[in-house]
Amino acid sequence: MSARISRKKGWIITREAFDRMLAELHPDSERAGEQYEKIRQKLVKLFEWRGCAHADECADETFNRVAQKICEGTTIWTDDPYSYFHGVALNVLREYWRSAEQATKTLEDMAQVQGLPVDPEAILLRDMEQKEKERLLECLNQCLQNLPPESLHLITKYHLGEGAMDKARRKELAQSLGIPLNALRIRAYRIRAAIEECVRNCLEHGPAG
Repeated sequence: MSARISRKKGWIITREAFDRMLAELHPDSERAGEQYEKIRQKLVKLFEWRGCAHADECADETFNRVAQKICEGTTIWTDDPYSYFHGVALNVLREYWRSAEQATKTLEDMAQVQGLPVDPEAILLRDMEQKEKERLLECLNQCLQNLPPESLHLITKYHLGEGAMDKARRKELAQSLGIPLNALRIRAYRIRAAIEECVRNCLEHGPAG
């Protein structure tokens, strides 16, 4: 079991929210993209230096939370936007370490109860969780099918692989599309935001007929 940072319940980033965050970085879209890339690189290094095993994921979560704050009326008033992101990132990092400690405790608890009689309530809970996972997968599959073919191709290629191999593939993908890497990241982020919003609506209202 690995430590993960959970999204804040009740709020899912949308493409509009992401674009508002970019506009807060700079009114010019190209300059905003450059700012986004610089800040993201610094955040990833920050999490890596602090021993975080999911640096990219935590960097994305930091952007999500800043986007939420902006949608709620917060403005990035400092001349150095990274300092604002840095403060939010430290909160994400603290939650990461708390979740890591909880994951370790869970593993220890599991080791202690091995061989004991099965708890019927635990079985019921597991079945409920399985049904939720099945609903989530059904909604995710539907939302992916509704994506334009070029968006589905991009997001699939973007998230193919892990670590250094993943980064190399993303550079190749950006080159094949004839766009800078930061522009590719922004496109992928917007597509992911659209997918998450679609999945949320599907879970709330059910899959489309």
